[in-house]
Amino acid sequence: MAESGPHRRAKWRSAGVGGEVEVALPSGRHLDALSRNGVWATEVETSGDLARLSVAAQRLAESGAPQKVLKVPLRHMNLAAVALRGEGVSAWVRDMHGVEEFFVKIRR
Repeated sequence: MAESGPHRRAKWRSAGVGGEVEVALPSGRHLDALSRNGVWATEVETSGDLARLSVAAQRLAESGAPQKVLKVPLRHMNLAAVALRGEGVSAWVRDMHGVEEFFVKIRR
């Protein structure tokens, strides 16, 4: 299935100047965006499906970046937090427009 316009724009905006999109991970999966300095890893998931959000959280965990961001539509932000907690990943949850955000912290 082709990538939607909002998904593509969110990836490129998250990567920033000099950043990379579709970064290969050791498992063969691809991370949506990685900043130029490798500090910020971003996954964009526009569906409200818990299983797909969990897979996005797994990719963020595998990235090894110190700062992780899961971008979702505003109406799916709480579900994204549930997926991150379920996978044991601490990350920022941001809406697609960058207006709303909160941090999900996993205590170890």
